[in-house]
Amino acid sequence: MTPKVSIIVPVYNVEQYLNRCIQSLLNQTLKEIEIILIDDESPDNCPQMCDKYAQHDNRIKVVHKKNAGLGMACNSGIKVATGDYIAFCDSDDYVDTTMYETMHKVAVEEQADIVFTGIQTINQEKVITPMSQPKQKEIICDTKQIQQYLLNMIASPPSASNDREIPMSAKIALYKREIITKNNLLFESERIFISEDLIWHIDILCNVKCICLLPQTFYYYYKNINSLSKKIRKDRFPFFLKIRKEIIRRTKKYGLIDEVSTRANRMFIGYVRFYIRQICNSNLTYEEKKGIIIPICKDEIWEEIWNTYPINQMPPKHFFMLYLIKHKAFFLINFVFKLI
Repeated sequence: MTPKVSIIVPVYNVEQYLNRCIQSLLNQTLKEIEIILIDDESPDNCPQMCDKYAQHDNRIKVVHKKNAGLGMACNSGIKVATGDYIAFCDSDDYVDTTMYETMHKVAVEEQADIVFTGIQTINQEKVITPMSQPKQKEIICDTKQIQQYLLNMIASPPSASNDREIPMSAKIALYKREIITKNNLLFESERIFISEDLIWHIDILCNVKCICLLPQTFYYYYKNINSLSKKIRKDRFPFFLKIRKEIIRRTKKYGLIDEVSTRANRMFIGYVRFYIRQICNSNLTYEEKKGIIIPICKDEIWEEIWNTYPINQMPPKHFFMLYLIKHKAFFLINFVFKLI
C-alpha cells in the first residue's frame, strides 16, 4: 500500500510531549498514512520511545541520525517518504484527528499542489488562542496570484498594522510529494537561516501550479508560558540581515522582482523591532541593553531602508520606532518599550 500522506516528525528532547503528538497521528481518521519519526540524536528517552512505537504499528518508520537541527531532520524524512503527499508536525505539538483526511480529500478534489490551513496555540493550561486562518476556501491556480500569496507570506504591505497576515509555518500545510522530489526541494538549516519555513515556501510556491486555502484549523502549536525565558540571545541581528538578503536573492532567482525588496524590508524591520522590544523588557541591565541595541542602530542598513522604503505609508507607531532606530535614540527606545 502506498500511503496517501507521509507525516514527518522531527524529534529532539520532547520526552514529556511525544506520546501526545504520536497518539494524535495514530488516531487520524485517514488510515493510509506513514509516520516518519526523525530522532535527531535526542538526549532523553525519545529514541527508545520512537522504536517502541514502530514495533507496535507498521505505519511508523524511525530514522536515527546525528544532531543537525530541525531543517535537516525534515530533509531526512523527505528522503524516505513514500506518500503521495507530505506533511510536517513538530513533536511537542499535536493535531486534530481529522486533519490529514480533510486536507488530503481537498488536495485530490481540487488537484492542489499545496493545501494551507490555520494555526492556533495551546498552553499548559489548555487555553487555545487562534493565530491565523484563511478567511474562506480559495483555489489559486494563477501564477501571479500565487506569487502575491508568497509576498504576503514574506510580510504585509507597508501600510498594514500587522507585520504578517499569512503564517509561514510548514506544519499547517499538505504538499504534493511529486513537486518536492521533481524539483529536489529541501529545507535550509535554521542554524544558517532563521525562518527556514519561509525559505522553504519561497522554493515550493515558485514551483507549484495550484494551491488551496482551507478556512479550518487543525494544528495545536504548544506554547509553555511558564518556560518562556527572559534570557536574550545577543547574536540575532546578523541573522536578520542574512535572512533579508537571502529572501531578496532567492526570489530574484525565480524572477520575482516587483515588491520583493519592500516586503523583505518590512519583514526585517518587524523582526528587529520585536527583538529590540524583547531586549528592553528583559532582565538585562541598562548598559547591557544599550550595548546590544546601539550597534544595531548604527548598522548601515538603516540608511538604505530610510532612503528606499515607503516610510510615508507606515503605521505611525512603526514609523516612530524606525525614526528612533535611525537616530540611535536608545534612551527613548528603551523608555517607549518599557511603557507598552
